Amino acid sequence: MNKQFIVDFLSKNDLSDIAEIQYKKGTIALKFKYYYDDVEMEAATSYADDEGNFEEEKEDWYEEFFLPYLSDISADNVEDIMEECAEKMEIEYEFIGCDISEDAHEFNEFAVVFYGKESNIDTDDILLELDF
Repeated sequence: MNKQFIVDFLSKNDLSDIAEIQYKKGTIALKFKYYYDDVEMEAATSYADDEGNFEEEKEDWYEEFFLPYLSDISADNVEDIMEECAEKMEIEYEFIGCDISEDAHEFNEFAVVFYGKESNIDTDDILLELDF
């Protein structure tokens, strides 16, 4: 596996603050941030406005509509990026995103572990073991 190729690929796909996480030998573990663009923020706001009431239920507006919409956008986009990267390198991956909060909703943070297709890795526990 070529760690620099993966880092460059993620960077070229607008993922930021990419840093390596120490994990098991034969894997590449990284954490990074996905920053939302203006169009994504506007779409989340529009969706939340249509579904909730900001003025009467500010906390619900964020927690039930705005933040979940942003979380879904980032998870879908990161999944596409990870899948394309893994296909190019013929490797496997697992990733997880953090919960975003009302105070820091400009980005979502993720962790990913890449590993060889022939690796004997327990994917159910892989991300639980990371210090993320």
